[in-house]
Amino acid sequence: MHKKEWETIHRWEWFRREQWLHTFRQEKFGSYGGSPAAVKRILGDAGGKVVLDASCGLGLKTVVMHEIALDVVGCDQSEFAIEKARELSRLEQHPLEFFTARWRELPSRTKMQFDLIFNDALSSIVTREDFELALNGFRGALKSGGYLVFMGAPEGSTPHDALAVLEATWEARPKFSIQWTHTEGDMRCTALLARDRREDYIDEHHLFIVEEGGEQRLETATIRQPIYWHWALLKDMFHRAGFSHLETREFCGMGKGGTDFTLNVATK
Repeated sequence: MHKKEWETIHRWEWFRREQWLHTFRQEKFGSYGGSPAAVKRILGDAGGKVVLDASCGLGLKTVVMHEIALDVVGCDQSEFAIEKARELSRLEQHPLEFFTARWRELPSRTKMQFDLIFNDALSSIVTREDFELALNGFRGALKSGGYLVFMGAPEGSTPHDALAVLEATWEARPKFSIQWTHTEGDMRCTALLARDRREDYIDEHHLFIVEEGGEQRLETATIRQPIYWHWALLKDMFHRAGFSHLETREFCGMGKGGTDFTLNVATK
């Protein structure tokens, strides 16, 4: 799933870490806990239970989960991201475990069985085949009765609702924007974002203008955001993968600025 593209994005996000290292908790999750606090609520009594942050990236969310007393392990398909997640956890003085894995390969990449797997990128999968392979991997890494928690289309959503989400997502942000500029030593990078809309997805083109030694180069990464997964499709895929139950849970006032948000919870 966009492995090469995410390697590029992670590499430049780490390059500018001075801009977010001391503020990422507030910027990513706000004052009300966000998704890490929601995961803790879903688990109930977290004693003796182990969480997998299955889309950990550079480890920011994993660190926050640890800091709210969750026993958490992080994984990502990006070797670079996992290397830097380990470095971040050392900087924050947290003894966290990370490993690389594609979602479909989880049962063969770790001997651990998890009480809850959290994934905030599951709905970014482009094809149904890849989605179902990922679900098989998650189910194989969960304990009986364990939860797969993910962001996605809420309970009862229809194809028409997906189109409305596409429209709202497209209108919420500009087509072109400068994201950030950072200089370290003799290297300067400016990140831009260009968005492109199609019938049922949005492509986000990340452009990194790199200036070094008097020369310029351009690095790019395109991430597709599919907006066609709706509830009936999700229910069918989770049923086929052997999950016993799928529901949407609402978390009131726990988002950034005290906003509400939902997470989908599948039970093995």
